Amino acid sequence: MKKAYLISKEYKAYLEAFGISSDELLDVVGIPKIMTNRGVYISKQQYIHLMKILERESTDNKILMYSDISKVTSFSPPIFAGLCAINGLECFKRISEYKKLIGPFTLKVHEEENNVVLEFTFDDEGKTKLPKFTQITENLIMVNLLRQGTGKKIKPVKIKASYEYPKKIKDYLGITPELSNQSKIYFSKEDLQVYFRTENNTMWDYLEPEFKKRMEEMQIDDSVSAKVRILLTKLIPAGNANIAQVSKEMAISPRSLQRKLSEENTTFVKQLNHTRELMAKNYLINDSVTTDEVAYLVGYSDVYVFMRAFRQWTGLTVKQFRTEHA
Repeated sequence: MKKAYLISKEYKAYLEAFGISSDELLDVVGIPKIMTNRGVYISKQQYIHLMKILERESTDNKILMYSDISKVTSFSPPIFAGLCAINGLECFKRISEYKKLIGPFTLKVHEEENNVVLEFTFDDEGKTKLPKFTQITENLIMVNLLRQGTGKKIKPVKIKASYEYPKKIKDYLGITPELSNQSKIYFSKEDLQVYFRTENNTMWDYLEPEFKKRMEEMQIDDSVSAKVRILLTKLIPAGNANIAQVSKEMAISPRSLQRKLSEENTTFVKQLNHTRELMAKNYLINDSVTTDEVAYLVGYSDVYVFMRAFRQWTGLTVKQFRTEHA
């Protein structure tokens, strides 16, 4: 089992707001466009690839907008939870605990005599270098958290980074980072003790159980069945959802694929129907998509055959399902 990281529908909309085509971006990275109500879980390598493409597509202004806390909170509950803390130090401790819900990161919080140091790495203890986009946006988000929470224009004491920052970013941070093989940002303890005007214990009591649940969900299915389903989400709308095409995409023979699926107590047909069911449910929640269109999108030329299949999968008619999820 591998760890997975959530790309939510809110995050897709967030990228679109900055003029970044999320569908094209996700397609390049190899992330399925078909999402559940919550979103889609992706691998660490997909996440890193996404950050590198964002860096290529972003201007300095877009990076500053991307790191704007008032907008980030719309798709990042851990950031919002940080703002609910009593002060900066408690804020960073909370984010450190739940940072992995945002991506394959660790945030270590070190207390020194006069300063608190935040160290950012990937979850492989620094073996993978953080992309420039990630380093800059993490610094900006931490600074913006303090400024939003306190209402004061707090500046870091020091920043260590492995890249040269653009002038516009340095001006915004109020400091020129030191070149280093580490990614660290230093704040004075005094600044981190300033009371947060956004403090909200009631909201935190509500959010914490949800975070714990999401942490458990991060273990992604790395089975052959899961890989087949991911490929099918792309192949079904294209009309190529057959074992020959899936085997070709996986670089194994159809016979070998069937054997591997059998070892997992399933078959290609079962995985095909399961994927069609998930896709159909996702489409049917959208009232603007007709049942005929849904049938076509999940590989059925006859809408009545699709409707019978849907009832076999779910025990509900299409109309009943849509009514329940209106």
